[in-house]
Amino acid sequence: MRPLLRTMRSWLAVSASTVLCVLVLSGTDAVQFGTPQGDEGTRIFKATEHPNYSGQFRLQGQRGTLVGSMSDRPPWDHLDYAGKHLTTVQGKIQIEVNERTNAGLVVADFREGADEYRVVFDRFEPWAPFQDGGIATRIYEHGDSGNGDPLYPKTWLYLAGWGKANVLKNEQVLYKDYAAHFMVMERSRDPNTHEVRYPIKRALPGGETDPAGMEIDLWVRSKETNNQNFPPFETFIHVFWEEVTWR
Repeated sequence: MRPLLRTMRSWLAVSASTVLCVLVLSGTDAVQFGTPQGDEGTRIFKATEHPNYSGQFRLQGQRGTLVGSMSDRPPWDHLDYAGKHLTTVQGKIQIEVNERTNAGLVVADFREGADEYRVVFDRFEPWAPFQDGGIATRIYEHGDSGNGDPLYPKTWLYLAGWGKANVLKNEQVLYKDYAAHFMVMERSRDPNTHEVRYPIKRALPGGETDPAGMEIDLWVRSKETNNQNFPPFETFIHVFWEEVTWR
């Protein structure tokens, strides 16, 4: 009788635990753990909707390319959708920013010929609400996104910043307090031809970028305009890095 009694007691204990678990789950929101609520199944959550979000980003970009040249004279094209005027440059970009506090430092170093250039981007400020204080993450920009200008394809920004930067040439200030913008974004250029397939007539709603790749783009521009150039600024520096490392 004693073995049978022990078996019955064990069975009752397991059954009671199961019933208690079902009652607890059915009577609370715990039943939703790991299950999409309502229509949120494919929704992209804001970073701040994650309880462990630190806001701290540390990235590095290598395999740099300068669009055009630092010595170009008007008229020039420094977006170069066709990918015909690109210069491979040595150097890297380092990004250490906090999206919550809209503070940090972006430093890009590259060499063109005998000259060394450094972009120091450390003042972040918003020019539009979507820029979220100067540094933003997990948003669409450009193209037909409704955010930013349409000069580049609509792209998903893993991280981006807007504000002011200084540009140094051979350790001397070349441009001071110029408008600057960096984007950690989906790959915009064909990896073989380096063509940006934009603008095109498309049947699908996603942008003309390739989500299978990633790049970092940096733009620095002057206040002064020049309609001979594209984009129409007196100065527009555009460098991108195709190898992105999260640290």
